[in-house]
Amino acid sequence: MFRVITDGWKRYWWGTGILPDRSNRVEDVYLRFYNGSTVEDYVDFPLDQASRLFEIKGFDKNNPTVLYIHGFIETAQQESVQVMVSAYLECRPGTNVVLLDWSNMSHGSYLVNAVRNSKKVGLAAAEKLNTLLEGGLMLDRLHVIGHSLGSHVAGYAARELKAKYNKTIKRLTALDPAFPAFYPDGVVMEHVSAKDAEFVDVIHTDAGGYGAPVRTGSADFWPNGGKSVQPGCPRFAPIPLSEDNLCSHWRSWRFYAESVRRPAAFPASPAAGYQRFRDNPAPERGMVYMGVNCDTSAQGSYYLTTNGQSPFGKGIEGLYPKGRKHENNSK
Repeated sequence: MFRVITDGWKRYWWGTGILPDRSNRVEDVYLRFYNGSTVEDYVDFPLDQASRLFEIKGFDKNNPTVLYIHGFIETAQQESVQVMVSAYLECRPGTNVVLLDWSNMSHGSYLVNAVRNSKKVGLAAAEKLNTLLEGGLMLDRLHVIGHSLGSHVAGYAARELKAKYNKTIKRLTALDPAFPAFYPDGVVMEHVSAKDAEFVDVIHTDAGGYGAPVRTGSADFWPNGGKSVQPGCPRFAPIPLSEDNLCSHWRSWRFYAESVRRPAAFPASPAAGYQRFRDNPAPERGMVYMGVNCDTSAQGSYYLTTNGQSPFGKGIEGLYPKGRKHENNSK
């Protein structure tokens, strides 16, 4: 799918030809509202015309609204978008599902174009979200979800909404937020953080690779330790941005989408680290669910194990990494 070059990593980050530039104009950002029962039923319109959302049949401003923001070089037809949206449409009827399609600005060089555009898009999204909220969209029923670079777009939008319009998003979910240029703090850009919304939950699956290497939310989940290689992913995948190479990074949205279908699939335990979790599993102490049904009072780091293929969630068994059974329940 992508051209193999000897200095692939360098060219991937700086974008000297590996991917085409598209646009740096926020006028080319769109909203897609899914107004039917499948991902094939939708209405697209420019972000600048966000108020049109209220005019589309099927949109109810009193219902819960999910705004999903895709990542680097993705499009509205990407598998991540299709899987996430399908899960909500099929299992959460009555939810307004809206995609922030910034694909025209998420291509080109990662550092030179897409990363810098993430702030532009976030600020523009905040302005239009404020318009929708002023028009009656329910702030306390709005959930913003971002994947990879889209997590930081979400962060910029939430910060701007709070600072400029005095409106605080209740929940922001970051799925393996992008690492390069955002960590350590302020190296180039400002990363999504616990301060951006009332509750920020983060799922780490490729920490230190494509994803953030440190805690960055109110509650951070580290399935299988949160790092590559996730179970079921290839151990050798050297081609940047290939499907095999992105496998661990993509587990974040696969896990979240499965949680929409199976809310109790991913119980997680608090622990000081993955090794401590493995050595001393204690699921009865502060267990919370990773994914859609996460307790918004959760704080700190949580650990669990998963299967290597769908269904990924192991239920309560995911809290016993060494195969221990329910010892406390058997007493």
